[in-house]
Amino acid sequence: MGNSFLKHNSKSLIRIKKKWRKPIGIDSKIRKRTKGSPKTPKIGYGSSKKLKSLNANGLKSIHVFNLDDLKSLIVLRKSFMFCLSKNISTKNKRLMRYFSNKFNIKLSN
Repeated sequence: MGNSFLKHNSKSLIRIKKKWRKPIGIDSKIRKRTKGSPKTPKIGYGSSKKLKSLNANGLKSIHVFNLDDLKSLIVLRKSFMFCLSKNISTKNKRLMRYFSNKFNIKLSN
């Protein structure tokens, strides 16, 4: 979605933040969806359920917290990309990276 849908007058007025809010005025041209008015978010703009959980590589991602998790998920290495948790020590991260290179496991960080 990003910046494609903006609140009415957010481009011209600084005090109005550049994010989407549903128009609620009784005479609002955007709410009435008159010809030439900006587009509003609709359910049809959403991505399909199959693609929603995929990365840019076409793989699903799983958070890994320790080496045992990584060992238990070796079977899923072709269809998943693994993301190391933030609170892992550098020593353990180094071990996990070595292990992932050894068994051809994809890590995102």
